Amino acid sequence: MARYTHTIDAKGRVFVPARLRDSLGGSLIVTLSLDDGYLSAYTPESFRLIREQISQLSGTDPAVRRLKRSIIGEAMVCELDGQGRICVSDELWSHISVRPGDEICFIDMFDKLEICAKSFYQQQKEEQGSLSGVDLARFDVRGI
Repeated sequence: MARYTHTIDAKGRVFVPARLRDSLGGSLIVTLSLDDGYLSAYTPESFRLIREQISQLSGTDPAVRRLKRSIIGEAMVCELDGQGRICVSDELWSHISVRPGDEICFIDMFDKLEICAKSFYQQQKEEQGSLSGVDLARFDVRGI
């Protein structure tokens, strides 16, 4: 299973799924996602590579400056505590319209974790429906 649901506690902390903790190490970098309604969480090494790539882009391009502010400027280091929780800022939680007591989903995307409100995830799932009507031929993925 690649989707896990947990509840944000009163201090803005949430348990990182136990099955993911070993591969993540002791901290995550949590930042805005390119997709509305989501946060992205990276290992420090993965985020360093993203940061290096973004830093190579021209700072004179307004889209690049916006990308830097959104991805790098909003990023925060979230250390896993002894119980396997991370504490995410109220600003990042509010970006995905959640607050303490709300359920969130962690979606393991292999190179990162996506984080969203459980209610948002369920709404998106209902609105988008199944993949049966989507032409996946252009992706050339075999075996699914």
